[in-house]
Amino acid sequence: FFSDFFQKNDKILIGFSGGKDSFILTLALHTLQTRSPIKFELGACYINQSNSTQELADIQNFLRELDIPFITKDHPTFQIISERNEKSPCSLCANFRRGLLATAANEFGYNKIALGHHKDDVAQTVLLNLLHTGNFKCFEPNIFMTKSKISVIRPLIYVEERQISLESLRLNLPILASSCPYGSHTQRKEAQEIIEYLEAKHSDVKSNILHALIKSQWKQSK
Repeated sequence: FFSDFFQKNDKILIGFSGGKDSFILTLALHTLQTRSPIKFELGACYINQSNSTQELADIQNFLRELDIPFITKDHPTFQIISERNEKSPCSLCANFRRGLLATAANEFGYNKIALGHHKDDVAQTVLLNLLHTGNFKCFEPNIFMTKSKISVIRPLIYVEERQISLESLRLNLPILASSCPYGSHTQRKEAQEIIEYLEAKHSDVKSNILHALIKSQWKQSK
């Protein structure tokens, strides 16, 4: 597992949204950094996609205690989505964010970006692709972006969202409230509800989806 994501002297920029996933990802990577024989550096980047003046003091203090450099980038993502009347805001938002993180990584000398996608995100993305494109596929846990020359890693894909939620509550982390105006009415929210319905009848549905991906798409990509 470890060698799939980290190599000696990596400089890893965490996509830090201020949500529970990015907090737990940061703590996990910091713990690995302090204990691993493989030495790597960490940084964190916050993309202000509402282009507003959100209060980031708690985030800055959290990262300062871990001795992790903090970068902020402003971008009017939500304004652009509104002006375009975008039918798939989640997809466009993710593309914007990934591009902005890659730009920041290149600007500050990082060779990898770490994102906080978890097992629930995997299952939801697979379902969305099945329903809307007829393809059984998902983002990959470790992929090299040829255009930006930056690798993207997702170390939390084996972790369920409920585990992340429980740990963030236990640690009383200063979670930043989401500023997304589309969070309650998206295709991804619908996919989440379908997965929850299926999980009530088939408790291993998310694990089985992940296992199928490993056997098919991700195995073939190696």
